[in-house]
Amino acid sequence: MNLFDGSDERSRIFQFEEILLPDYVPDDIMHREKELQVVADSIKPLLKRKNPDNLFIYGPSGCGKTTCVKYVIRQLLEHSSAVLPVYVNCWENSTQMSIYNRIIEEMRLPLPRRGLAADEIFDKIEQYVKNYKKPILLILDEMDGLRHDKLLYVVSRANEKKLMCGITGISNNKDLLGRLDSRVKSSLRFSDLEFREYSEDQLLSILRIRAERALVPGCYDERILLKVVNSVDDSSARVAIERLWKSAKHAEKAGRQKIMLQDVVDAQPAPKPEYNLSSEELLILDILKGGELQSSDLYDRFMAGIPKTKRQIRNYLELLENKGLIVSEDLPAEGMLKPRIFRLKA
Repeated sequence: MNLFDGSDERSRIFQFEEILLPDYVPDDIMHREKELQVVADSIKPLLKRKNPDNLFIYGPSGCGKTTCVKYVIRQLLEHSSAVLPVYVNCWENSTQMSIYNRIIEEMRLPLPRRGLAADEIFDKIEQYVKNYKKPILLILDEMDGLRHDKLLYVVSRANEKKLMCGITGISNNKDLLGRLDSRVKSSLRFSDLEFREYSEDQLLSILRIRAERALVPGCYDERILLKVVNSVDDSSARVAIERLWKSAKHAEKAGRQKIMLQDVVDAQPAPKPEYNLSSEELLILDILKGGELQSSDLYDRFMAGIPKTKRQIRNYLELLENKGLIVSEDLPAEGMLKPRIFRLKA
């Protein structure tokens, strides 16, 4: 028997599986009408080639921030081609150069093989805007992933010369703007928009619509949806939809025509291991809740709470990395001692 026999059979569980996958943007957004209007209103000045209304969106994970912005961008492109939207995930593109390259990709401009310096690439971006009279809307998702705010500083200075580049920043961290350089904040003048957690009823209604469109009729019932919603601790629509998808996949692999309550239980992640954390380790985790930090800043904040040597602090950081609670990476620098940046592990 061939291992792939039967792989083309029609699913007994899914009719449109992509509707439960992370990148799917629905045709209608529930329970976020006011937020959608605020996002759209912030973009409208760019359509008239006026100074942009930059927007900072914050709220807990899974509350619809990214989905709403992508929905508005889709409507923008259906309405007009007068603005060039560029979506960037800052954890994947964390440097000034990588974001410039994303903009160039969307502009479909060729770059020489020898490469260009950052200021040369930005000159090309400015020239594109001037030649085509086409403002840019830069969506910086996971904005706290930016390594530094030089990009924002360059954009803010260029906007003073009528570059017309609007910025929509998205983050779970509501205090992120407070860490920006004061010159950048005063120039970009971000408005902020908070996304609150979904209520249990809202989460259930979202899941109900996704299930109706994604799953074969009769393969689930309301008890399954309630079980999924009750299994989600933080009211995250993303987690609830993923858990429904995993439950459906579990039933499909078992060859059943219906999703069982046990499938939902089996789809839940294993309990997190219990860690015996010292007060020093807990302090580091508490500090990093505010966002990633370079080693020097982290040392300063730690020593303000508990007086320890840098060597001792490095030992605690190593323990937390070994436990899988934080991650770190080297920053580019000259010399033997390279600064590191630390963040909580997602």
